[in-house]
Amino acid sequence: MPNSTDAELRQNILHLQERLALLAVDRERDAALAQEAAIRLNFFEAMLEIVPVGVVLTDVKGRVMLGNTAVENMLRHPILLSEDVTDYGAWISFHEDGRQVESHEYPLAKVISEGVDRSELDVLYQRGDDSKFWMRIIGQPVRDKAGGLLGAVVALIDIDREHQLAEQQKVLIAELNHRVKNAFSVVKSIVSMSLRKEEIPRGVRSTIDERLDAYAKAHGKLIGSEWEQANLAQIVDDIVVRIAGDKLFYDGPAVALPSRQALAVSMALYELSSNAVKYGSLSVTTGKVDLTWCRITEEGQPKLRIEWVEREGPEPVVPTQKGFGTFIIDQALAMETNGEVDICYSADGLRWRLVMPFAQLTGE
Repeated sequence: MPNSTDAELRQNILHLQERLALLAVDRERDAALAQEAAIRLNFFEAMLEIVPVGVVLTDVKGRVMLGNTAVENMLRHPILLSEDVTDYGAWISFHEDGRQVESHEYPLAKVISEGVDRSELDVLYQRGDDSKFWMRIIGQPVRDKAGGLLGAVVALIDIDREHQLAEQQKVLIAELNHRVKNAFSVVKSIVSMSLRKEEIPRGVRSTIDERLDAYAKAHGKLIGSEWEQANLAQIVDDIVVRIAGDKLFYDGPAVALPSRQALAVSMALYELSSNAVKYGSLSVTTGKVDLTWCRITEEGQPKLRIEWVEREGPEPVVPTQKGFGTFIIDQALAMETNGEVDICYSADGLRWRLVMPFAQLTGE
């Protein structure tokens, strides 16, 4: 008959067998997890090698741990395993002004030390063979599910060709600007000489000369912005304020007009100002002009509305014949801006309004 000692021994053996079975299951699970991790690592390494940009990975202190082959091919030196965010001096690069980039200025340091979500910097990098090229560095943090910082990843992009094209564009634009200014001078001279020979009245010559000046000023603003766009408030300041002075009140949000619309609006504002001086509210000491603009939505479409209102001047007279100025502030402007123009000759003063699609303001 078995005693208590035998029963206790059998119980211990059963317990040991259960633990061994559990350990076997754990080993199988650990082996499966290890195999899955190895597969994921292989895919990760393959992904790093196939991307066409350099990639560098760091730990939470900014210590460089890993980089792909593209980094070494681009920089022409081995990956420098810097110890922390203060140890990036061996990565030699320069700002556009020639000043060497310091360790704390690199995007990696910004991400790790300052906690920013993204940092970007264009540098002139000195390669291992002492040649230099323009490179864009983009840094971004790596976080766990709880948001804790694990490290950072940095992308290195070769932008040398892009930078060269930008420099070439600056040279071409400078040459274009020079030629346009010369063209305006030549046109003014030809027109002036031709009108003098034909004995055109001085007032007509002056009007044509002023219109050419206004057009040249509008082009001048586009030259300053590399022919892409012009600020509406600056157009008003350069053209209308110089004519109306403190008799003008203007207000509106910051709006950048594409080149084609900027020229059309510039000429229209010049004609409105000139007409106001000759016949409207600016022809008397008490007269004033309100010029405002705002963004609106009509029929679900974003638009820009510009309004010109003359006050405390003589009652406007509806023109019996439409001249060049009327054509500019009405039909020509509507065609160039794809907008609608409304002109009201009320007893209180001239009221002019332009409503144009806001989508036109983003460029052509």
